[in-house]
Amino acid sequence: MSEPRMERLAAGVRDGSKWFGARRRKKAAEELAALGTAAAVAVLAEVFVHGDDPVVAEIARAAVMAVSEPDAIDAVADALVSTGDSRLAELLAKAGRSPSDPGRHALVLFLAGEFDRYAELDYDGSLLRGVHAGAGEALRRQLAKKARAGGRLEWVRVVAEGAARRTGPLSEVEWDAAVQTLMGAQRWEELWRLALDAPVSRAAPVIPMVEGVWQPTDGGGDGFAELLRLARRARAVELPVTSPFGKRRAQVIETAHDIQCLTVTRDGKLVVSGGSRGYSQRWEVPTGAHLGVLATDSNRVLTMATTPDGKLLVTGDQGGGIRLWRMPYGYPAGEYSHTMAKRNKVLGSNLLALALSPDATLLASSGYGPNVQLWRLNSGRLTPTTTLRADALWIPCLAITPDGKLLISGGQKGNVRLWQLPDGAHVRTLEGHTDHVGSLAVTPDGSLLASGGYDGTVRLWHLPSGKPAGVLRGHTELIRALAMTPDGKLLASAGQDSVVRLWHLPSGTPAGELHGHTGIVEALAVSLDGSLLVSGSSNGRMLWWTRKLSNLDTLVRTPLAEVDPARIRQLANLSGEFTQAERAWFDLIAAIVRWRHRHDVELLDASYDDQAAPHDVELADDETPQGPGRSSGRPGRKRKRKGKGRR
Repeated sequence: MSEPRMERLAAGVRDGSKWFGARRRKKAAEELAALGTAAAVAVLAEVFVHGDDPVVAEIARAAVMAVSEPDAIDAVADALVSTGDSRLAELLAKAGRSPSDPGRHALVLFLAGEFDRYAELDYDGSLLRGVHAGAGEALRRQLAKKARAGGRLEWVRVVAEGAARRTGPLSEVEWDAAVQTLMGAQRWEELWRLALDAPVSRAAPVIPMVEGVWQPTDGGGDGFAELLRLARRARAVELPVTSPFGKRRAQVIETAHDIQCLTVTRDGKLVVSGGSRGYSQRWEVPTGAHLGVLATDSNRVLTMATTPDGKLLVTGDQGGGIRLWRMPYGYPAGEYSHTMAKRNKVLGSNLLALALSPDATLLASSGYGPNVQLWRLNSGRLTPTTTLRADALWIPCLAITPDGKLLISGGQKGNVRLWQLPDGAHVRTLEGHTDHVGSLAVTPDGSLLASGGYDGTVRLWHLPSGKPAGVLRGHTELIRALAMTPDGKLLASAGQDSVVRLWHLPSGTPAGELHGHTGIVEALAVSLDGSLLVSGSSNGRMLWWTRKLSNLDTLVRTPLAEVDPARIRQLANLSGEFTQAERAWFDLIAAIVRWRHRHDVELLDASYDDQAAPHDVELADDETPQGPGRSSGRPGRKRKRKGKGRR
């Protein structure tokens, strides 16, 4: 079938017009069902999940049940993976259809509740583990729901006890399902191990659940009782967290020119701003004092990027110029031209976006015009390499993933494109925005992309798959800027409505609003430590939002299986600065880490040697015993037991 005809049928089956929409939807659905191709079935599967027309839904259901060609069955399985809708699995299982990929087949059987058949196919859980590793939030939620309802212990082992034992990334829904499944099966020892691998914020409520029904059989009874006590004590106070942006009044800095772009230097000591009607300027942190401009010819700057080592700043201006500056003083280091910028009477040749690879060896530039120019950055010099045609009119935003393997471009009519690096091969186009895409941001782990659109929405996408991960609504006008905190837990968005909105990641739930701007917010930047958020507007106002970082903010969210005893020792030296709540949670973490490593003599010796005695003194006071199974100021040294594990 020709692509135009498929596009026409896909548009017809989604027609929402008042007068003739129902007739067009039915006719298009019937044509798609008659075709039965993979592309046609993919459209019908999507309509079955998301459509609200019962007539079309029934046609789609029948078409899915009738699929017989392998590629059409695989198309339904693809829709199942992207939507997480278990009804598709039930239809395939009922019709006896099996996807060609064994992992997808295992997924279908599991979500359809065919657990005996699933167990025969995936006896060691490896197939489901592989699917889960690349699953989006919707699919993972559905797997957790099915596992909890069916009491499926194999699912718990797949997601929580796999080779990597990655309990930290589990969503709240998955964590609750794992805990409830183990409790229902009275697998207390597995529940205990699960808790002691998880972040302490999740472990603390679970530890007391085993009291009275189970205790460890390898000794350490006193230590076990102490863990129960410390868990109850920690839960009685608030979890130590970093204070939110906006709790303190923002620092207001009025500049003489508009602000189009911002960056915070790596050391957090400078904010650099650029605008279309003035020079790039340097500002001291935290005083806000103006330290001068970069150079007299650095005016009309619309975009900027900093190398990861903080030694070079790259700026792009309205004339298509690219300039390099040595930081922190802003000495000129080179000047180049974005030669692919398209000049016309209306748009000019503005350079709108720059993106640097994590190793600072590649630069991407774009602006008004259809192309993205790739450059090789070596010894402070730029050399053009590849030109990519990314859009028909303009490319206002770019981003490169932290692993340096993907370039992302945003353009007109909602285009978000992924490109392979360094060769620039087109990977895929992400569809969802209904207007221009003007801003992009990627989480530090590279798993999630955020795109801000002129349609007033922020859309989240899983990477590298490009599958949709959510739509964030709240802005009333177009969005011009996005920024993420270094831990990837918070996203800031802003634009024409003058409000900076905050969102929790990866859930996308609102985390607050920051008010104070009166013009269009054109730029956002966050410091490397996450303590400073800077917003700049078209009327020249900068607002500096700060938050207090808790010493334990990261630690309480780190899986206990990954906590280094040496880190506990370092933080113990700061315990005099802890609040009461921080002390309670720190004591629990320290006790669990000692429990986990009580047989690892080398690790204990490295962290609790003779010089580490002050650490143990800090942990021991009238209120808090020294830790599980310890009666002296520091652990006694043991002879290593052969063949003994950590638990």
